[in-house]
Amino acid sequence: MFLKNCWYIAAESREIGRQPFGRVLLGEPVMLYRREDGTPVALEDRCCHRRAPLHKGKVLGDLIQCGYHGFTFDASGACVRIPGQDRVPAGIGVRSYPVIERHRYLWIWMGEKEKPDPALIPDFHYTDDPNWAAVGACLHVDANYLLLVENLIDLSHVAFVHTSTIGSNEDTKAELKFERSDGFVRVVREAPGISCPPSMRALGFAPVVDQKKIITFAPASNIWIDIPTRDAAPVAGRNEPMQRRVMILNAITPETERSCHYFWVNARDFDQDNAERSAYFLKTVTFAFNEDKEVLEAQQRNIELDYDAPQVNVHADWGGVQARRLMDQMIRAETGAD
Repeated sequence: MFLKNCWYIAAESREIGRQPFGRVLLGEPVMLYRREDGTPVALEDRCCHRRAPLHKGKVLGDLIQCGYHGFTFDASGACVRIPGQDRVPAGIGVRSYPVIERHRYLWIWMGEKEKPDPALIPDFHYTDDPNWAAVGACLHVDANYLLLVENLIDLSHVAFVHTSTIGSNEDTKAELKFERSDGFVRVVREAPGISCPPSMRALGFAPVVDQKKIITFAPASNIWIDIPTRDAAPVAGRNEPMQRRVMILNAITPETERSCHYFWVNARDFDQDNAERSAYFLKTVTFAFNEDKEVLEAQQRNIELDYDAPQVNVHADWGGVQARRLMDQMIRAETGAD
């Protein structure tokens, strides 16, 4: 079960053009394309005639024609043409979804049509802020989206999963601070005097650094990770300690109960015009997040073998536990469940 009355990322802006594009979101088939003026359209990807996927059809002007029997729909989802007959029965068509383009993404509202508010779209301005340089991608993960939420809130795993990329094997005794409200869960992780992670060492940091991670979760599945890093000791020939700040933006859109689309961005406030630096971060973070993908998919497979197998929670799990509780509370309120 998913939270419906909120904004999710349907696709990166660059993914959607005049060619119809299909993707399953929250268990529903969705088809996206652009009108002739570039405006994005999101429709149910299931023709009302014989349930064929509309993304297998073609765009005609601002219309979409089903590739099976030629039923044609406008951008509102209404059927406007049926081959072989002059009259289109009243009221037939497919569902349309509100979609807004912002911060390099297409955001879709899958819930009640009268409730979408553009002001509720998550703040991903770092993706197109001229003071920041951003790279990112979409990763398909065969695991429940909340497993990925837990993975991103509890970063104690970086000392074990990511020691060759973004983690330090000494980062096991961080000081943790927790906060929760009705709309977010926050974990602050401070790790002073750890060996510099390989990804940061390549930037010229000292062998030992102080690193802080401010992790904020907001429903349904968006996570901001603010990571300031600073030299922990003086470096010969350097008047001031090196300091750098990286923001990791994460948006997870459920596909099914056991799979999700993971949209991520790595943004930095330094070397903004350095293309080689951008390529380095894209390669490094992609590799690291594929390390997570391998663990999460194995975890999902184990869960499916026995949903009732016991598990324990420890101190570091506070953020993930609270995120799940917040989501459960909101879904129950939305659906009216007891």
